[in-house]
Amino acid sequence: MLLVQIQKHIFTTLQTLQTRNVVGWRNIILAYRTLGVVFGGLATSPLYVFSALNFTEPTEDDFLGIFSIMFWTLTMIGFVKYVCIALSADDSGEGGTFALYSLLCKNANIGILPPKGTDSKALSNNSLVIENKSRLQTFIEKSLVSRRTLLFISILGMCMMIGDGVLTPAISVLSAVDGLRGPFPSVGKSAVEGLSAGILIALFMLQKYGTSKVSFLFSPIMAAWTLSTPMIGVYSFCQYHPGVFKAISPHYIVRFFLRNGKTGWHLLGGTVLVITGAEAMFADLGHFNRRSIQA
Repeated sequence: MLLVQIQKHIFTTLQTLQTRNVVGWRNIILAYRTLGVVFGGLATSPLYVFSALNFTEPTEDDFLGIFSIMFWTLTMIGFVKYVCIALSADDSGEGGTFALYSLLCKNANIGILPPKGTDSKALSNNSLVIENKSRLQTFIEKSLVSRRTLLFISILGMCMMIGDGVLTPAISVLSAVDGLRGPFPSVGKSAVEGLSAGILIALFMLQKYGTSKVSFLFSPIMAAWTLSTPMIGVYSFCQYHPGVFKAISPHYIVRFFLRNGKTGWHLLGGTVLVITGAEAMFADLGHFNRRSIQA
C-alpha cells in the first residue's frame, strides 16, 4: 500500500509539473505575440513626440524636462496604471471599457436593465450577498440619473477608444514613413502621404485574417525593433550625451514648467503622445491573457 501511495504521489507531481510547463510555454508564446498586436503602437509612439513639439530654441534643460515627462508618463500610466492595476480588473478574462462596466454591474445593482436570463429572485439573492456597501455605491444604486451617467461615461469611453484606434495607426505610419525624408530628401510630402495610405489599407485588409495571423506577421518585426532600439539608444547616450540619464529625476519636470510657464503646458499635449497605444494592454486582454501582457 505504501508503494502504491508513493507511485500515485510521484505521478501527481509529474503531471502537475508537466501542466505548469505547458502553461509556462503557452504564456511565453502569447507574450511574444503581444509584441505585434498590443505593443505595436506603444513601442513606436515616442517616435513622433518631438515632431509634435514646436520648440523655437530648446535648451538642454528643456530636453531633460521633456525626457523626464516621457519617462514618468510611461512609468505611471503604462506600468502602474495598466500593468499593475487595470489588468487586474478583467471581466472573466475580457478587458476594455464595457468589461469594466459589466464588472461593476455584477458587483453592484447599477445596471439600467437586468441581465438576460436572470429573474428577480436571483437579483434579490445577489443583493443580499453584497454587504458593507460604500456610500458611493448606495448613492449610485438609488439614483437613476447616476446610473445613466455611468452608462453614458462607459459608452463615451468606448467611442474615444474607437477614435484612438482610428487615429493612432494613421499617425504612427505617417510618422514612420516620413522618416524616409531624412536619408532621401528627394521624397516629397505627397509621396509620403500616398505610401502611408497604401500601407494603412494593406494593414486593415490583413485584420480580417484574425489576431493570430497579424501577430505572427508583426511580432518578429516588433521584436527586432524593441531589442535593437534600446541598445542603439543606450549606446548613443553613453557615447554622445551621458547626462541625459539625469532626466530620470522628476525635478526636471518641475523646472521645465517653472521655466516655460504657459508654453510648457501647451507642450504637454505633445508629450502625452508617448502613451498612445497604452490602452491596448487592457483593451486587447481578451485576445491574450494577463500573464502574457505583464511579461
